Formats: sequence, C-alpha cells, structure tokens
Amino acid sequence: MVIGMTSSLKSSVFDLLSPVLADEGIELVDVEYQAGGGGVLRLLIDKPGGVNLHDCQHVSRFAEPILDVHGAIQGEYSLEVASPGVDRPLVTEADFRRNLGRKIQIEMSSAAGDFLQLNGTLKAVNAGKISLIQTSGKTIQVVISEIVKAQIQLMW
Repeated sequence: MVIGMTSSLKSSVFDLLSPVLADEGIELVDVEYQAGGGGVLRLLIDKPGGVNLHDCQHVSRFAEPILDVHGAIQGEYSLEVASPGVDRPLVTEADFRRNLGRKIQIEMSSAAGDFLQLNGTLKAVNAGKISLIQTSGKTIQVVISEIVKAQIQLMW
C-alpha cells in the first residue's frame, strides 16, 4: 500500500478526474499517493489500444489544475501520469469483468490486521463481489471494496 494514500483522497481524485478522462476516451485505472518530500501523486491511465507519451502529457496538463482548484492535495506535490503496464491493478468491477476466466492474485487485510494473499481463477463479478476459484477447487466470495491490491497473475 502506498504511504499517505487514504481511501477518501483516492475517491476524491477518482470523482474529480474520471468523468473528464472518460470524455477523452481514457480510463483512470488507479491513483497512488506517496507523502513526504513534497509528495507524489501518480495517476495510472489506460485506453483501448494502450496509452502513449502524448496521452500522459495531455492528462497531466489538464488534471493538475483541476486537482489544485478543488484542493485535492494539501501542500506541494508532483504529478506523474503513466500507463499501468502489464501488471495493471484490478480496481473496479469493470476491471474484474474484463478479466473473467483469468488467474488473479489479490491481497486483503484480515480482521486482525494481517495481510492475506489469495490466488485463483476469476469466476464471476456481481454486485460489488467477485467469485474466485482457488487451486483447491473451493470457490470463495470476496467483496471488492475489501481488496487492498489485485492483479492478473502473470505466467512467465
């Protein structure tokens, strides 16, 4: 988990930028914030066919003024805009739906505060939950909002 990133900050950035990016045909995949030394806000973006340097520059030019006007980030920060790459995080229901049938890895926080890692094949997405078939054959339900990190399990 990125230091300094709160769920309310992440939600605010998503709420401010997602509609504007959608109008440009670009999806805001994830938001990361690292506090300290002026702070770094990283926007991960994607679009059909992938993003290029021009897309990142374009998003950077219009996103920073929107964030500044709304006071989304307190104090000085640097803005980075990048492609999520091959290990793109799965964050939204749409992300999970696009990857039905693929092997994924998720990390969750247990009630005791420990991290729990689960692997399996993504079987279904419905009403804010995913169904994951583990290698043992057992199917488990996971609430998307309780997932700390999820990504496709890359096979090298």
